[in-house]
Amino acid sequence: MYSSAVEERYLSSAFHNSGIFTSFLKEDVDRREFILSFLKERNVPFIPVSLSTGKHIVVHYPKKNYNRCYKNKLFIAHYDRQKGTEGANDNSAACFILMNFATYLLSCDYEHNIKIIFTDSEETASAGLELQGSYKLALGLRQLNMADSDVYIFDMCGRGDTLIFSLAGIYGRPKEKTISLIDIHNKAILRARESASRHMSLITPYSDNAGFIAAGLNAQLVTVLPMEEAQTLQKAINDLKEKPMYPELIDVILKNKKVGNDSPLEKIIPLTWQRMHTPFDTLDTLTDSSFALVHNYMKVLARKMERY
Repeated sequence: MYSSAVEERYLSSAFHNSGIFTSFLKEDVDRREFILSFLKERNVPFIPVSLSTGKHIVVHYPKKNYNRCYKNKLFIAHYDRQKGTEGANDNSAACFILMNFATYLLSCDYEHNIKIIFTDSEETASAGLELQGSYKLALGLRQLNMADSDVYIFDMCGRGDTLIFSLAGIYGRPKEKTISLIDIHNKAILRARESASRHMSLITPYSDNAGFIAAGLNAQLVTVLPMEEAQTLQKAINDLKEKPMYPELIDVILKNKKVGNDSPLEKIIPLTWQRMHTPFDTLDTLTDSSFALVHNYMKVLARKMERY
């Protein structure tokens, strides 16, 4: 079981002092098998789910942890990474937090209605949304009558001190099409307040939330940034709103486009995001405190049940 002493050790040592996490970053590691072995060794129950667009891992718990009168909650992190990178922040950190949280939930005897899913093929979305692993997975969840689940996507959670609740999927779309997304967004922020976590709403690049939203599920992307980087971006978004550069800025953010050193956007786009999909996404860029920030937020989400 996941004792308080074990939890305290993970929260204090997190990424840099963990041999497990360091092994997870190695270039030749089979990341799916790594997660499966981690779960097996800790007796965490799971089901491998193979679809044409990816091989996913679904963690579930005993019946005592579920109540049909309340909404299911899905905690998602993609385990694939850009070839040629450690993928320390994208998305090893969130996977490692969620792997440990999956173990933590074994010691919880209360109803939480959580299923954890490690997804494949998030990085293929640039070739077409229908190829993103989460899209076909979400369609399958709809067929299993789980379309009303609250979905929390955890991505880029290893660097910073501030929870960022993405507006991707909400920004720029008619309000009548985003009512349910705004609802889960507001709930996500409320839980951050209850966990006493620093937080912001911000336009961000898409992650697996793109596939879930396209399939008609309510998905909230949760990521982490240093407060200074988040504030710099938010100020630029506000200051440039009526200026010619604004559409370009939003396009760069949502599509996660790279900016050159000669671009005025280079000092605006968070350095954390600029390292994404590059050889600079390494262990030494992570902050151990981010582990506790996200873990504690997940604990609050686990305790809160929402009726249909």
